[in-house]
Amino acid sequence: MKKIQVVLLESVGNIKFGMTKQEVREKYAVKGEFIKNDCSNNLTDDLGFCHVYYNDEGKCEAVEIFNDVEVYIGEKLLFPTTYAVAKNVEKSLKQDDEGMISVDMSIGIYAPDGEMESILFGEKGYYEFL
Repeated sequence: MKKIQVVLLESVGNIKFGMTKQEVREKYAVKGEFIKNDCSNNLTDDLGFCHVYYNDEGKCEAVEIFNDVEVYIGEKLLFPTTYAVAKNVEKSLKQDDEGMISVDMSIGIYAPDGEMESILFGEKGYYEFL
């Protein structure tokens, strides 16, 4: 299983927030690109194990991880795990109707049925609209 190290508000693996699309593509092969949903203004890169989101300036603003990947903050496993373990790793996470979220640390865990399906890490302020 692939393991990724996250530095909150800074980087996900080799992807740093603020990198250009070209810089991300120099680090990882792109499987495709698409518009994520009706609210999206920009193309999202599909790297196979994650999706990379870009802002209007074409710079990375968030990374959503899924597909058999373990995510660590320091030495602690954050994803996939249980709500209790995730909350112990990152105290700012709060349960919501689709999983867990931390507005302060720009983390969103998608778990609509209580099972973690994906985790998103964003740059500072990514979830401030909530």
